[in-house]
Amino acid sequence: MAERREKRVLQQRRLLEEGAKERGAGNRCVVCIGMNIAGPNKRSGLADAAFADAVRCLVQKAGAPAESVLVNENTGIEALFAFDASAERLKEICVEIEETHPAGRLFDMDVIKPSGEKLGRAQPRKCLICAENASVCARSRAHSVAELQMRTRELLCSFLSAVLGELAGEALLSEVNITPKPGLVDRLNNGANNDMTMQTFYRSAEALAPFFARMAALTMEHGARSNGAELPREFFAELKNAGVEAEKAMLAATGGVNTHRGAVYSLGLLVCAAARVLHSGIFMPDESGLYGSLPQGFDLAESITAAAAELAVSLGDNSVSTSNGAKMREKYGVTGPVQQAQSGFPLAKLAKSAKAEYYNRKGGESGELAWAYALISVMAVLDDNNALKRGGKAGAEFVKTRAEELKRLAPAASPQEFYLALLRFDAELIEKNISCGGAADMLALALFLEGAENRFTAPLGRLSGAEKEKH
Repeated sequence: MAERREKRVLQQRRLLEEGAKERGAGNRCVVCIGMNIAGPNKRSGLADAAFADAVRCLVQKAGAPAESVLVNENTGIEALFAFDASAERLKEICVEIEETHPAGRLFDMDVIKPSGEKLGRAQPRKCLICAENASVCARSRAHSVAELQMRTRELLCSFLSAVLGELAGEALLSEVNITPKPGLVDRLNNGANNDMTMQTFYRSAEALAPFFARMAALTMEHGARSNGAELPREFFAELKNAGVEAEKAMLAATGGVNTHRGAVYSLGLLVCAAARVLHSGIFMPDESGLYGSLPQGFDLAESITAAAAELAVSLGDNSVSTSNGAKMREKYGVTGPVQQAQSGFPLAKLAKSAKAEYYNRKGGESGELAWAYALISVMAVLDDNNALKRGGKAGAEFVKTRAEELKRLAPAASPQEFYLALLRFDAELIEKNISCGGAADMLALALFLEGAENRFTAPLGRLSGAEKEKH
């Protein structure tokens, strides 16, 4: 730790000196972000996830740094950012993050002025456990390392479960807002649905978000008990109970309308998988000696869907044989959400890659149409149980055929042409009374996966030109 402190000072000095060379006296400041973790072990998946969010918050509020140094070692994950900005303003931002972020009490955010002086806080920080000033408790050793570690874990688990519940709720809200979505509820109309509106979906998403957070918390709680081994039967029993309660809350919020029953299962599994992956750690250094970045080729979405597949296999098929979906699967010999989950949600990954494909081809202004293209890509291949129920085999085949036509049209067409084609398809499905709820669920899962990446891996990956600290 002493060696790391010395290296940190040298890094700060280098960043300040290079800023002075570039801009004369200038106002180059350095912000150092670390984690306040008690005990000899400074690394954990939970701490790393919170650190990534601290970086996200800083860049969101202060803008992109002029230069970055990322340090990923057993002494802790750290970042040093050079900004050409007011040191006082940067300190205000850092204090705000430390005081308002759910895990902010664990953030250590220092601001170094151009002179090399560290800016102090106007108000001392409070103890992690009691209301006393932290420095007083530290000097007197008022709390044991075990107590501090327990409180740290509580804070981090609470933070991560809340964020994952929030991301799940946001995915459901984003899905219903994407417009146009042929046959589905969107901002233009209610599609081929006479019992659902956008407000119905809003109420449902709000009711479900806390249950997704609970599912994440259950995963981390049982994961810690099992020390990374296979999750116990009690976990799956509690997870099923949480799903049942979530469905009841959804129906109560919507007046009995089934808005998100499929999402409770599928999105719930992804939330649990994300909790498991992030809890295990994605930034930990490995035997290859890689530091300062994610392992080469690491894909958070792929890791989450793979973990979800394992959970789905262990959970088993608990679908009700008398449900409409089960009847359609038996009648037409098609698969459903359980098979998608046990295969690692290939159609959710298809939607995510299709969105990126259209976005990269058409540019930044096509964000919403890119997600519509993702939906169409899923509709072109999915045997949607809801489409089979509404339109029979002929109706379901019509959906796939028309969706494939639009998928081929979209890359060459202008965004306006694609938009109008989507509206025509929407009118056709409304006339035929066909709504593809299964495809909408895959879209919501893709939105969640992208949201998780933006929250936990993009904050570091987007810092271009980062100097990676070596041994």
